[in-house]
Amino acid sequence: MYIYLCRHSLTNFSEDVSKCIAEWSKKTSECKGDVECLNASAKQLRGCLDYIFPYSKSIELETDKVNDIMSSVFLLSNRLAKSVIGLAEFDHALSKIEKIGKISLEQKENEMLYENFTQDLDEILSKYF
Repeated sequence: MYIYLCRHSLTNFSEDVSKCIAEWSKKTSECKGDVECLNASAKQLRGCLDYIFPYSKSIELETDKVNDIMSSVFLLSNRLAKSVIGLAEFDHALSKIEKIGKISLEQKENEMLYENFTQDLDEILSKYF
């Protein structure tokens, strides 16, 4: 996991989050579109963020405001990770069409291929977006 992160003070959140995202980005680029690898990388990202942020009881500040900041970071990081997984699945759906040859989906030259593609696209959108 992300061993180099340190929690010696409460002022390292932005630096540590940046390191988590940088490590996630590096790992994600090495996945080369493999959805299982991307899922594992996203899980690692969430684990890294969990490690960085203490339980809200540990911070004696305005808890609602602090929670808003932390929740936003988690939400945006998670959405980014899911979007990248969705793009990989979209690439896979498009590659099925390219293997068959260049066709125009707008003209529905191949009705079955068009139906399968739109079904795949709907599944990707409902799963990740």
